[in-house]
Amino acid sequence: AALSISNVFMKKTWLTLILIFVLAAGLRLVKITKYPLSLNWDEAAFAYNAYSVLQTGKDEYGEVLPLQFKSVGDYKNPMYIYLLVPVIKGGGLNELTTRIPPAVLGALTIPLLYIIAWTLFKNRLLATVSGVLLAISPWHLQFTRAGADVGVSSFFVVLGICLFLRKKYLTGVASLIGSMYSYFADKMFAPIMILLLLLMRQSRKAVLSVAVAGLLLLPILFASSSAGPKNKIFITTLLSYSQPDELVRKLRAEDGSVIYAVFHNPVVEYGYMIMDRYLNHFSPSFLFIKGLEDNRQRILGMGMMYWSDSLLLLLSLPLIAVNIKKKNWQFLIVWLLLSPMPAAITRDPVHARRAFNMIYPLIILISYGLIELLKQKMVVKMVFGGFLLWSVGLYFLSYYVFTPLVTYKGSAGWQYGYKQLVEFVSPIKGQYAKIVIDTSYQGPYIFFLFYEKYPPLRYQQQAKLVGVEGLALGEGVGYDNYSFRPIFWPADRGNKKILYAGPPERISLQDIDPKSAKLLKTLYFPDETEAFRVVETF
Repeated sequence: AALSISNVFMKKTWLTLILIFVLAAGLRLVKITKYPLSLNWDEAAFAYNAYSVLQTGKDEYGEVLPLQFKSVGDYKNPMYIYLLVPVIKGGGLNELTTRIPPAVLGALTIPLLYIIAWTLFKNRLLATVSGVLLAISPWHLQFTRAGADVGVSSFFVVLGICLFLRKKYLTGVASLIGSMYSYFADKMFAPIMILLLLLMRQSRKAVLSVAVAGLLLLPILFASSSAGPKNKIFITTLLSYSQPDELVRKLRAEDGSVIYAVFHNPVVEYGYMIMDRYLNHFSPSFLFIKGLEDNRQRILGMGMMYWSDSLLLLLSLPLIAVNIKKKNWQFLIVWLLLSPMPAAITRDPVHARRAFNMIYPLIILISYGLIELLKQKMVVKMVFGGFLLWSVGLYFLSYYVFTPLVTYKGSAGWQYGYKQLVEFVSPIKGQYAKIVIDTSYQGPYIFFLFYEKYPPLRYQQQAKLVGVEGLALGEGVGYDNYSFRPIFWPADRGNKKILYAGPPERISLQDIDPKSAKLLKTLYFPDETEAFRVVETF
């Protein structure tokens, strides 16, 4: 009889996991090529470099199977790119294959959180609610629908925690180390999480597993120690911050040398900035009300979580106070407190992507809050149900209707318009000795490579970034008859038989002389404002 009850329980568990996964997969895969409404340059770079590895075994610059990929003036971690190789092999180089890995891995993360919640708290209802709430989480959807490396990295973080808690120490640590091959922030978070798990388990076998799996760290540590990746760390973090000379002089004059030395020395300044950034990630404004100004992380009219989640989180606070001495609760709270640390040391005041690991302990906490709310009177449950439906409705309306109308433009947004520009220019490129594409919206070269499916072997012979040489930052200079640079129309309009494409502020209609130039095409943003003008000179 006991065996029969166990079998029924296991069948219900698997059915629950499958249903939650189907919900999560549907929300992450439906219209994935339309929302977000275009690829950004990071997505295009990940995919084209995977295409290059598939075709040649090298990245776009001809480096053989690198562990750091230089692209669009940045250094990218390898995991997402290598995962894309078989996907592109099977489905070709396109928007769908580019976004499939984070979406699928994001959906797979949901049953993993179910297992973590069950392992920690032995509460099947809590595990189920946690899975469902993560499946519909705006924060999680934001970075697993788009081709974001953090969506890949986060899967390995959660898988590693899940395996470790299930006493699969070696594979758990290996998975956490895998996250360090996936995303910049997890190079800091994963080692701290491994230490936390060791403190929780305090097992000799776990320590030995860390020592063995730690060998996997060596390649990425070696690759990250080269000049380019170190420069990326420098310019991304507060290490690159220094007070302007004018401010220093003003502070010295107002405070005097002694006060300045005490209160404005680097330890105090950096300590204040780190603490300020850290606390920003727990602010109601970031979590529930306003979110971020960054257009790739922004959901108009709300924070990174549902408005209704704020009430559920409040309901979980008494439970934290009552259970804080229990090891499982301590682990959950420390997980939450550790998660914003990688974001706190960077230049941005608050950053949803770098603090992405916050979402998992928060989800478990608000799941407890929801369970507590279900114990309340019917009228309370009905009022909250209405608030929940409004919050969820607001999110989906914002994500699919309103947010795309304000987040489409430029490198800070979704860089809409490059696909349409390539589709117009590419068929006629053979008619011109030179084609100049303006770089005001940044990164056009990677979109032309991606949408033209340009042969990587040919591009490797022409690849060059123009910018600050020491930092390896800048724009792709061009290939074949393409030149990617700023357009200065007063001078450029005098050049003959050249095709120019740029935004309205670069090519003024009143300065297009019909005797020497012709407007061939105007491309528009989703809000019907002009994106690009394509002009030929003759």
